[in-house]
Amino acid sequence: MIKSNLLDSNAQGMTKKTKRILFYSAVVIFVLLSYVVILYAQGYKYSFSEAKFFRTGSIFVKANEDAKVYVDDKFLNSTSFFGNSYTISGLLPGQYTVRLQKDDYGFWQKKVSVEEGLVSDYSKILLLPKSGEAKESLKIEIKDLFYPTPKPTPTPSVKPTPKPLPSKTPTFSPVSVSTDPFYLKNGVLFKNMENGETERLAYLVIGFTLSPDNKKIAWWNANELWVMWLSNTDYQPFHKAGDKDLITRFSIKIKNAAWFRDSDHVVVDSGGYKVIEIDKRGGLNIIEI
Repeated sequence: MIKSNLLDSNAQGMTKKTKRILFYSAVVIFVLLSYVVILYAQGYKYSFSEAKFFRTGSIFVKANEDAKVYVDDKFLNSTSFFGNSYTISGLLPGQYTVRLQKDDYGFWQKKVSVEEGLVSDYSKILLLPKSGEAKESLKIEIKDLFYPTPKPTPTPSVKPTPKPLPSKTPTFSPVSVSTDPFYLKNGVLFKNMENGETERLAYLVIGFTLSPDNKKIAWWNANELWVMWLSNTDYQPFHKAGDKDLITRFSIKIKNAAWFRDSDHVVVDSGGYKVIEIDKRGGLNIIEI
């Protein structure tokens, strides 16, 4: 009888002890899970390779056409119907290969670096057709940009005049020798400063052109394309006024160059037409037409 009472007492003690352990274990698990949930809600993510939490970053892409979005060769989604944009969120810090592509169009691809708590913005993506009538129309657009067909001059009908002889199509350059405050003289690109002085910007220059927004100037020599920013930019990649950047070099001489559709792409005539983005982050996309 006494032995039975002792067993019952031990069983009750063990039951209370077990309940106490289970209770405190549940509290600890709840606190830990709550902490993890709060971290994820604040944009943190656990890196198993680093064995710690990092605040995640994002990548924002926007193109002129609807496109499919790939990260590290994995399809994620398509850009939105309105705006042709997409945000890739919840990314651990690191480098990712991002690609946008559309059927019958050339693709855009870059190595994108993601930092904690920041958004890497690529909102000037240009996709162009690579076949069919759309490509032929693109070629005509570029040709007219470089070498527009001169409009015929109406002849007065007061009295009959001899039929004019056919004339050669004039060679046209979209680049002015002088575009205030810039001018080109003997291969040297100058800028007239507000204080009356003159600044030499570059040598061996063949031509130059101001961007449509008047915030950049592009110039080229025999094989190089350069861009200088005339004011600070408020979008990525950030630049300060006065920044100069060698965009790219070509093995074939550059015949001509002009801004293409916006102030973030330049088209050159160098062994064929090539459309070049001026954003060099993560590699340079050059579209051969």
